[in-house]
Parts: sequence; C-alpha cells; structure tokens
Amino acid sequence: MFSSILTFLRLSLYPAKQVLRLRLAPLHAYMGATFVFTVIVTLMDFLFLRPDFFIPMWLFLHGFAVFFFYLIWVACIALLVQLLTRIRMKRAWPYRQAWPYAVAMTLVPTFLMVLLFQWLPIYSWVPAPILLYYVGYPLTQIPIKKNRGSRT
Repeated sequence: MFSSILTFLRLSLYPAKQVLRLRLAPLHAYMGATFVFTVIVTLMDFLFLRPDFFIPMWLFLHGFAVFFFYLIWVACIALLVQLLTRIRMKRAWPYRQAWPYAVAMTLVPTFLMVLLFQWLPIYSWVPAPILLYYVGYPLTQIPIKKNRGSRT
C-alpha cells in the first residue's frame, strides 16, 4: 500500500507520458497522496501563520479544511480533464479515471500556489500556467486511434 502511494507521488512530480497510467491508480494511492499533501500544507501553514490558538485543534481543523478544499479543487480540475480528453479524443475519460489523474497533476502546482501565497502573495498567480502545463501536456501525449476508411 505504501509503495503504491510513493509510486503515485513520485510519478506525479513531473508531467510526462507515464503519468497517464495514474488514471487507473487504486483508491488508496491517490487518497494517500491527498493525505500527504494535506499534512505537508498544514505543517507549512503552521510555520508561516504561527497561530495563537490551541495548537492540536488548529492543526486538526486546518488540515480538515485543506483536505476538503483540495478535493473541491481536484473535482474542478477533473472536469477540465474530461473536457480536454473529449476535445482531444472525441470521447471523455470517465470521471473515475479523470479524478486520479487530476490528483496527480495538481499536487505540485497547488503546493507551489500555497507556498507562494504564504511567502509572496503578489506572485501567487504564477503556478496557474504551471498547473495548465501539468494538466494539459500529458494529455497531448495520448495516442489517437486513426479511423481507416471502410474497404469496399
């Protein structure tokens, strides 16, 4: 189980043709990657924000909020993936395949977005083109079946 989560995380670091296989990843792989992302972002926010609230409660509530909003973000990106695959292949990926791919391709750009928002808020828009590249480039590597004319 942990090896598949680590493989999922490793493959999602760089957009390449191999990432297309992650659309078939098991549930524990992409939800585990989401949990790892949530823990890292929560700890990073804790270091930047230095809350004066009861720390265990703040960590729990903030982690829950990060997890919840990240899942909403991934849902929107999964819809974008379905749109792009419909345009590219004339048939959209099912949502159960678009979701793991969206998780894989949003981990790095979303982390950069959060990091830049905490560090230099004026540059928090910079990861948006990176996100579009991460999501879009591997989809251009999908092999397209060519329809041959009927033989008569």
